[in-house]
Amino acid sequence: MRTLSTDTEQIKLRELIDAARKEPVTVLENGEPAAVVLSPAEFGRLDEQDRIRREAKARLRQTIASIHREANEQGLTETELEQLLADES
Repeated sequence: MRTLSTDTEQIKLRELIDAARKEPVTVLENGEPAAVVLSPAEFGRLDEQDRIRREAKARLRQTIASIHREANEQGLTETELEQLLADES
């Protein structure tokens, strides 16, 4: 990841855009990260990964809830369900 600093030079917008097309650019202010500039493609990739992760978490929560409902319907206690799920045989 490239780093540009507002402390040591005047950042030129064109330079920033050109650099961000190749890789994320961290902009420092007073020696501290102030911003990260991404290309639209990289932002889209990260956004898509985030969407996939959110959907997977939602499906996992639904599956866990379904397992708990079914276990309850079968008369299993929470402890019995935990033991059943922990059994790797």
